[in-house]
Amino acid sequence: MKMCRILSIFLAITLVCSIAVANTQQTVDAICKQTIDIKFCSGILAKNQATSPSMKDFLKVTVTEAERISADTYSFISTIYRNVGSGPGLLKCVEAYARVNASFTNAVSLFNEERYGEMIGLMHEVSYGVGICTTDFNVPGYNINPMIEKNKETNVLAAMEKIIGHMVSS
Repeated sequence: MKMCRILSIFLAITLVCSIAVANTQQTVDAICKQTIDIKFCSGILAKNQATSPSMKDFLKVTVTEAERISADTYSFISTIYRNVGSGPGLLKCVEAYARVNASFTNAVSLFNEERYGEMIGLMHEVSYGVGICTTDFNVPGYNINPMIEKNKETNVLAAMEKIIGHMVSS
């Protein structure tokens, strides 16, 4: 499965890079179709304010939004932990998102230093952290554990940083 994911990313990057002249929406579509949530991905990339965005512009908005969203998620799960009390799944999730948040914060620094390869490497840490955050605990006030959606969004953000990061570093 890991080899399939690597092959899929490589083929997707090759596809996107082969489009010589693409308008912004085509580029957004090409990036987001490689993720598990096209609508969420498109919403993140739509926050780009550049009139004719480059891949670096798309990467900048992605790393910025990923840092903001991961900080919000870490705050959210930490608050639940403080208010609800301990539970093995909940504690694992808090610890996992501490790692995820640190990785996304480090990715911003690496982006600013144009160290894209190292930034891409951090996304493996994010994926690992999300995998640790099981959602087998109840969250008061929610019928469905909201961490299910937050984990999915975090995985999309990590995928976006990998995809666009590869394009920028190519």
